[in-house]
Amino acid sequence: MYKLILSLVVIVFSFELGNAQRPSTNLGVTEKYILYKINTLRAKGCRCSGKRMKPAHALTWNKTLEKSALLHAKEMHKYNFFGHHSIYGKDIGDRLDALGYKWQYVGENLATGQKSFDEAMRDWIKSPSHCKMLMNPNMREVAISKYGKYWVQHFGKTMPKNTRRTRVTYSEGD
Repeated sequence: MYKLILSLVVIVFSFELGNAQRPSTNLGVTEKYILYKINTLRAKGCRCSGKRMKPAHALTWNKTLEKSALLHAKEMHKYNFFGHHSIYGKDIGDRLDALGYKWQYVGENLATGQKSFDEAMRDWIKSPSHCKMLMNPNMREVAISKYGKYWVQHFGKTMPKNTRRTRVTYSEGD
């Protein structure tokens, strides 16, 4: 009996340890690493297509943004397309509304074909519109998902409590 209990404890501990260090959404790296890379860039500021971008505050990870990003990556993979609108014409704002994310600001970066998060990040930094989205001071949260060859990075800021959105706008990095 003692060996059985000890075996179960070892299995549970191994499972929990494995979960704590498991890469996020098939990205090959952890959320902590992704946040470190993004927030290091935001803390220093950078140049986006020759324009100096001031340092911006750190972002936090949001699971709803992660889910939305994964759903869009899966849809692009399934239907073999690459774009900011779903096959039903839904933009990021529509897709986040459907998941209950009460957004004030949202944005989306896409990439395709990169073999690693670091490669996708380098490509986003090189692209003027993607770089501006990475540095957007309105954003407070971020998440990235990957499915197949498609990378989707979602940014957001939720509405303040007891407010409602009167205009629907979002950004694709511009």
